Amino acid sequence: MSVLHSLYGGSLALLTDLYELSMACAYFKCGMADREAAFSLSFRHCPFGGGYSIACGLEAVAEFLEAFRFEEDDVAFLRGAIGSDGKRLFDDDFLSYLRRLEFSCDVAAVPEGTLVFPREPLIRVIGPLVQ
Repeated sequence: MSVLHSLYGGSLALLTDLYELSMACAYFKCGMADREAAFSLSFRHCPFGGGYSIACGLEAVAEFLEAFRFEEDDVAFLRGAIGSDGKRLFDDDFLSYLRRLEFSCDVAAVPEGTLVFPREPLIRVIGPLVQ
């Protein structure tokens, strides 16, 4: 069991914002869910006013990505999400897609303990747009 799972219990897939899930639904509906995309993670400013930082915590990121999936409880929660128009935000086709989703992206990261600087990529993820 991963450290993250033992701290939070269950799925961590809903640790995102509604905008990201809404965009994923739009990509799904437009047939773009599996289109390849790339995302790079960086930071803007060093903590404590320093000139550099040290990369750490990458093991937790790897554990999160390996375990990433929407559990039945996650889908049930999203099934109940209602928009400002009073209608469900996510239809059953999209929710079924999320329930079957398995993380399949390629991930590259700087080695743990590397000196890193603001605005430099720490982690790069390439794979299906929805992921």
